[in-house]
Amino acid sequence: MVKKLILICTLALLASVSVSARSLVLVLSDSTKIYFLLDDKPVMRMVDGKVLIDTQTFSFEDVDRFYISQTDDPSGIEAVMAEKQVKFEGNTLVVEGEKAVEVYAINGMKMKAKVNRAAGMTKVDTSDLAKGTYVVKVGKASMKFVKKN
Repeated sequence: MVKKLILICTLALLASVSVSARSLVLVLSDSTKIYFLLDDKPVMRMVDGKVLIDTQTFSFEDVDRFYISQTDDPSGIEAVMAEKQVKFEGNTLVVEGEKAVEVYAINGMKMKAKVNRAAGMTKVDTSDLAKGTYVVKVGKASMKFVKKN
């Protein structure tokens, strides 16, 4: 019953959001923010104790809160990823530390990307990726980015 009420409130909130709203922001219990562009029309469902948004699944206990934002811009890669010591230098994704990094297409398919670990940094070459929306997984955190060219 509570899940249905939350889902109804979420749908009502999404329906009432003005045109200027940019993203649905999901905040996990470890303070990781995951962004979903409203232009992509994300579908949010709550099933069997899990929150499902498009191709991503989150345990209900791991979700601290979610909100619709007019100011958070998931296409502004530096702003989204700054908290996780992740940045872009041209077509190269640079992650502080030699960490496991995976890149997924928005449909959930794992993408092949050249990864180079050296000098305390992990660099992922995204030049072979087509324009579109991708999810980068760094350890347990995941972030969305939009490749525009």
